[in-house]
Amino acid sequence: MKLFDFHTHWLSAPPGEAIVCLPRHVVEAPEEFLPQPGALYSVGVHPWWTADDCERLLVGAEVLCRHRQVVAIGEVGFDRLRGSLERQVDVFRKHAEWAEELRKPLTIHCVRAFDVLLRLRAELRPTVRWTVHGFRGKASLACQLLEADFDLSFGPLFNAEALKKVPEGRFHVETDDSGLSIEEVWRRVALAKNQR
Repeated sequence: MKLFDFHTHWLSAPPGEAIVCLPRHVVEAPEEFLPQPGALYSVGVHPWWTADDCERLLVGAEVLCRHRQVVAIGEVGFDRLRGSLERQVDVFRKHAEWAEELRKPLTIHCVRAFDVLLRLRAELRPTVRWTVHGFRGKASLACQLLEADFDLSFGPLFNAEALKKVPEGRFHVETDDSGLSIEEVWRRVALAKNQR
């Protein structure tokens, strides 16, 4: 059985076995996007990219998010350690609108801004799934996000107690940009899930 990779930055991921997050150079030039047959993609303006003028990136992301092989919007979100939080919120709102319009789930990057994310979820009341990717937070934060109807995705680094709080169907597993195989990440997650 092949294990699915919810979020990776590796363009060489086997088609149909991962959701590949498109890199900045593709988002900047959507006319050059050459998807592999059967591959699945996500697209978004990463919060780190909002430190620059990101209008061109927003145009590219909007074009690409309508492609039939783009199955998720993101990663998009907030990072209090980089750039303007106000600009990140504006960019996030656009992505949330596209996700609703296209009925595609939203993949979220969030660093030290869960208060902002929770506020926007309550305000926007999305009908599509919102998933926090690469979740490393404590069990109490995991419970708060689950209560607010988020899904959580876990990469190689995670809090085992938080992972145990997430029920089947609400968690995902990812390689992100780790360089580890999805099999190794799933092995670590399964080991942590089964520990009492």
